[in-house]
Amino acid sequence: MTIDWRRRCFLGSAAAALAGAVAGCSRRSTGGPDGPPEDPRRWWKGGHFVQRTVDTSAIESGVIRARIDGTWRSIKTVDLPDRFVRWSLEERQVRLKELVSKGFDPRDLDGPHNACVATYGGPARDSAFSLNTAYKGMGFVPVADKLVESIERLRFVGAEIERKASGEFAASIRAKTNFLGHFYRIPGLFDRRKQISLELFTTPDYMTHTFLNMMANPIASASFLAYPTFELRAVPQLLHPDNPGLTEYERSLIGYVNAVHDFVHHGSGRSIACVYHVVEVFDDTPASGGRGTKIASISKR
Repeated sequence: MTIDWRRRCFLGSAAAALAGAVAGCSRRSTGGPDGPPEDPRRWWKGGHFVQRTVDTSAIESGVIRARIDGTWRSIKTVDLPDRFVRWSLEERQVRLKELVSKGFDPRDLDGPHNACVATYGGPARDSAFSLNTAYKGMGFVPVADKLVESIERLRFVGAEIERKASGEFAASIRAKTNFLGHFYRIPGLFDRRKQISLELFTTPDYMTHTFLNMMANPIASASFLAYPTFELRAVPQLLHPDNPGLTEYERSLIGYVNAVHDFVHHGSGRSIACVYHVVEVFDDTPASGGRGTKIASISKR
């Protein structure tokens, strides 16, 4: 099948969704002098891409710039609130214990590890609409001054566990989950302004709907299937490991998310990273105090 990358569709609101359903695919383009090119194959040069719709130059001041719906905006990042952090880390402990006792079930998508990520606004690949949802494994990332140390620790401990387990899967996974249980309890380890994930399936020849949307229109909503129910609104920053223009910090972000993923699942260690810079947090629990209540506070940074 030949994909016509010129065919585009955008759903920026309920009204746009209704108009798209009635009138078909919008022909409006997010391309322009400082935006992504019309054909997403042109995003790739030398086997890597550069996301030009996100600017993190002021991120240490708590501000991220992103080209959303065709317009550059400066947006304040927020700290993940205590109750989200407490729920996420405590529930991860529960899931790690279950992993040891029950084993790994790839159909189990609820809880803090898997968020249903919604995106829109990229070039149509094989659909009349760009609106997309996809479950993504995601989690916390250490603060900057603990990042390299955490990568080295994960790699060293992982190699030692594999050596001692001598190929026995049960012994390996038991030791790894025990280590992660302690790892998630280290006070002050994690950066509360971010979640991080991998974009595992995108290549120059096959770009996922999520990737296309994030590259063209970097805004995402990540919702966790659980009780309580949390939703994170974020600016997603895509980082390719072969991009020569990456900062050392960005390289460390890629290194960490690959290291923590490969610690349990194994992998190449060089997958694309996605950093979710959190800009809003909602409590969507279907109960009093939730129901879509905004609970984030502006970062003090």
